[in-house]
Order: sequence, then C-alpha cells, then structure tokens
Amino acid sequence: MTTVQVRELSFSYPKAAFQKADQESENFQLILDRITFEVSKGEILGILGPNGGGKSTLLKILAGLLKPTSGSLTYHLEDKNRGIIYIPQKDQRNLSYPITILEFLESARLPGSKIPRSECIHALERVELKRPVNQPMSGLSGGEFQRVLLAKAFLQKSQLILMDEPTKGLDGIGQDKLLELLGEFKKNAAVILVDHNIAQVLKHCDRLLCLNKSFHWHDHKSQLKKNILEDTYHCEFEHLLIHENTDDILNHDHHKCSHHDDIHEHKNKHEQDPVDQDTKRADQE
Repeated sequence: MTTVQVRELSFSYPKAAFQKADQESENFQLILDRITFEVSKGEILGILGPNGGGKSTLLKILAGLLKPTSGSLTYHLEDKNRGIIYIPQKDQRNLSYPITILEFLESARLPGSKIPRSECIHALERVELKRPVNQPMSGLSGGEFQRVLLAKAFLQKSQLILMDEPTKGLDGIGQDKLLELLGEFKKNAAVILVDHNIAQVLKHCDRLLCLNKSFHWHDHKSQLKKNILEDTYHCEFEHLLIHENTDDILNHDHHKCSHHDDIHEHKNKHEQDPVDQDTKRADQE
C-alpha cells in the first residue's frame, strides 16, 4: 500500500526576509517545481541531485515543517503524529537540556505514556547502539544521535522515516551498516533518504528520485541510466565520478522505463539550498 503520494508539488519562498506574501511573484524564488512521486511500505526511496536542488526542502515539506506553495500530499498512515519521523542532516539537539537516552525513548509514544525500560534497551540493541541508557543525550556523537532517533522510530512504530544525509561523516563500513539497518526498518515502513553518496544509494535503495528543482526521473533503480544522472547533475556529475564508483553499478542491462521518463529543462545551482539558510536564520532569532 502506498504510504505517501506527492502530486505536482511546488515550493517557493520570498527572496527577501520578512517579505509580504502578497507581493509580486517575481519576488519569490522557485525551489521545487511540480514534483510527482510516491513511496510504499517495504521500499527505500533515495533522492539524488546536486546541492541547491531542493532535496532537503522536500523532506521538510514531507515532515510538515514547510507548507508547499501548490500541489498535493496524501498520506496513508494510521497516526500521522506518530507515523512520521524526520531525522535531519544537522544535529539539532539542545545540548543544554539534561535528558538521558532512556528518558528520551520512554516518551516516544503518547504523552503521559511511559515505555518500559526493557523495550527501550531492545530498541537500542536493534540499532546497534552500545551506550548506557542513563547517558545524557548531549554526550552522543551525531551518528549515535541518529541511531537513537531510529530507535525512537522503532518504538513509536513509525510508518514513514525521513532521513537527510544519514551517512555523512561515516566511513564506508559505517555507511553500509546504517543503510542495511534501514533495510530492516523498511519491512514495516516506507523510508525516504537524501544522500550525496551515489554508489551507496544505488546499492541500498529500491527506487530513486532524481531531483534538481524540477522532477527528472522516478523509477526502480534497475532502470537508471547514466544519461539521467548526467542530466540531473550536469557538469557536477563529472566531479562526482572521481569520488564515486558508479560505473560498475550502472553497467547492467536495462529494460525500457515504463513511466516517469520525461526530462525537464533546468538550471544547475551549486549553492546551498536557500531554504536551509532561511530556516537557520529564523531558528537563530
């Protein structure tokens, strides 16, 4: 069953901070242009594209942190409040807040409902985090913090897991272990992840969405061809090939794509997603 359907989704934001929403449309910058895709339970959808292509913005929209300018989002979840967990790229812990791992996990379900310690320990074992449950959350590394959030997803039985660059800062072995762990989670959930490591995404994801502000391609990874990645990344793809072992992964027999093979014109941007900067500025105020 489809977990989330996205249809013709677009997003823009004011070029100037605190700009009024009723001003001329040219004062708004288009970040996402008519994006359409879906993902179901039992699948990992990998989102690929260059910096500034709107990938992180799309995850924030799916998580409910931003509202789309147009288009539709349809969720098929038992409980939207507990059904979605968003694991951001940056460590967003309040390091001054003295909460332990156990206290954090005990409150993973309904307010006022405390999860048994044994279940919390089992969840940590499942994500392979070997830390005392009474340790403060502030003492965790970024990667360990992500694993605690995954343990929380397991405890609250999340049906949609959103991850923004989960393998950033990990070596090859660490990347494999984390993505293999997500493969276990997809048995009971749909997983959507953004990652710049093309080889790892091709290895572990079931379906792919190639995104550079506009929709480029969405299908099973076996249908991906080099020309699609080149069209998505432009000149940036040549630099990625130096660091990524994508040739062997892409050198397989392809069947003709059955759908979603339209290629849209676009302009390549190499700066950070402006929405991230805008959101960061708002958070600091």
